[in-house]
Formats: sequence, C-alpha cells, structure tokens
Amino acid sequence: MSVLGLFIILGVFIALIIVYRNAGRFIKKLPPKTVKTVNWIAFTEAALSGVAWFIFNDVIFMFLCFAGVVVYFLFYDYDKTEEPEHKSV
Repeated sequence: MSVLGLFIILGVFIALIIVYRNAGRFIKKLPPKTVKTVNWIAFTEAALSGVAWFIFNDVIFMFLCFAGVVVYFLFYDYDKTEEPEHKSV
C-alpha cells in the first residue's frame, strides 16, 4: 500500500469519527418515526448490498454495504428518544 493510500484511509476514518460524534445533535432533533424509518432503510440497504457484493463481487456493492452499515449505526439507538409513557398506579 502506498503512503497516499494510507493517508486516504486515515482521513476517511477520522472523518467518520467526526461525523459520528457530531451527528447525534442533529439526529436527536428528528422525530422518532423518521429515525426508525432511516434506520430500517439503512439496514435493508446494507444487507441487500452485502448479498449483492458476495454474489457479483463488484466493488460498488462493497461501498454501498459500508455506507449502509455506517448510517445504520449512526441512527442505531436514537429511536428510543420518545417520551416514556407514564403509567398510572
């Protein structure tokens, strides 16, 4: 691997960390139903592109699978931000 390739991989990794740390503020402002929908779409896209990557062995499906996994984990636990229902005793 060349030095340029190493710098590109490190740059992408650092950018992902920055996006992951700052995306929470934006995601918490979204309605819970929207967050859940985006989460399911990202999961489905990652699963389907992972299967297509395995079957067709094309690099575009690898990137689509990676993007789907990243978006899925960005939105992973934010659908539980709904107000809890108060049960009367």
